[in-house]
Amino acid sequence: MGTEVARDTQVTKSDGKPDVKQRRARGDRERQDRQDRESRDARHERDERAPQPDMNVDAQSIREAASVDRSERVGVSRARAAEHAVFLVPGLLGFERFASFSYFADRVIAALRAGLEHALDAPVPVVAVPISPTATLRERQRKLVRTLADRLHTLEHGGGPLQLHLVGHSTGGVDANLITCAQPIGGGRWSDVDPRAPELLARIRSVTSIASPHQGACIASDPVARVIGRHDLRGLPGFAKLFGELILSALSDFESEEVVFSALRESMKTYGFMRDVVSTWPLLADLQPSFSPTQHELLPNVIRRSFVTVAGQAVPGAGTRGADMFFRDLSQRATGWDTGVAEEGPLVRASVARLTEALAADEVEHLLIKADGTELPALLDAGHNDGVVNSARQLIDPSDPDELAGIVVGDHFDVVGYYDRAFWVTDANGRDQPRHVLSGLLHSGSAFRDTEFFELYERVARVIAQGITS
Repeated sequence: MGTEVARDTQVTKSDGKPDVKQRRARGDRERQDRQDRESRDARHERDERAPQPDMNVDAQSIREAASVDRSERVGVSRARAAEHAVFLVPGLLGFERFASFSYFADRVIAALRAGLEHALDAPVPVVAVPISPTATLRERQRKLVRTLADRLHTLEHGGGPLQLHLVGHSTGGVDANLITCAQPIGGGRWSDVDPRAPELLARIRSVTSIASPHQGACIASDPVARVIGRHDLRGLPGFAKLFGELILSALSDFESEEVVFSALRESMKTYGFMRDVVSTWPLLADLQPSFSPTQHELLPNVIRRSFVTVAGQAVPGAGTRGADMFFRDLSQRATGWDTGVAEEGPLVRASVARLTEALAADEVEHLLIKADGTELPALLDAGHNDGVVNSARQLIDPSDPDELAGIVVGDHFDVVGYYDRAFWVTDANGRDQPRHVLSGLLHSGSAFRDTEFFELYERVARVIAQGITS
């Protein structure tokens, strides 16, 4: 209608005479409008003649295909997950549970099971095992093989054979790795250790180490360690100082009182455990800085991954609590610089270079687990540690580009669930308030909390899932 009116309207200039330029412009616009309408009409006619796809059928087909594909993938994951089990191997002192104190905090098993179920859409059993507390690596190896065989037999009761995945903390990671060698420590055949050993070891699919001294630990050669390991009293003054700092640190620890009272309630078990602890520690002789994982032939077809721990430093002004006196003293002894052994060993310098390279890479965010308010040392060296084990000594083979699974900014016991945290409590006025408490043996100032803990075990779960689905 608007176009017809425009055609019948004569455009004039202010003096009443027709304007030729305006009439010409109007004619051009009308021709363009007519061409646009004709073009739209032609496209519409072609679209109506063209055969139309059945959108409902196509959508239904896509949904069915996606559903079948997901069902198949979930079914495969569940079937494979049902054929696997995870065992947690403890480090020095090697207990599964002492009084009310578990070596691996309960949240470790919960976090790892949750991570595995998320990755595989199926449950996978996670079982902690004990090991000889302070015995040699050879004796611990024999104990671990027998314990795994016994517990595996229990898990398999009424079901099929299970494949194994080992997660070891500290010396437990060394133990787990050493049972994937061609021969047991000391030579001979695995069947001489236990008749079930050959079949058992053939089922190991992955070994994940966390804060493990694969290349020994400098603190094992410190005078304080010699007091414990050999009853060498020349290091007694340093030991007494360190022990006093430990007591002062433990007085503010939320869980110390509970452990003490629980130990008293179970006095007989406590006596047996403490008898082993106060005896000499031959294990320390096996973890000297000269120890090298290359002296043992590792079996192929086992996924080996290592999570390296290093204590962080509080960022000034960030409000992060710094390290206490006990940790500072212990960490200094663990460097090895005071005893001249920091760089001893054939792989240490290569391991420092590997960690330095990883921290400088663009993808470092995929490796680093670190809380806000903390930072890494400006330049990592052979002495840096988590309070117990030197960070560079936590790699089996620094030339393996796949072994390093993560760099965790935290202390040696943060990663097994003993870290400072908060509880919600109700005060006298009925208000809920967070109560921040100290927990665990070490207080390094790394600000390791729930966020870092669950991220760590989600990554551990991914390593195990890789071994299940590959």
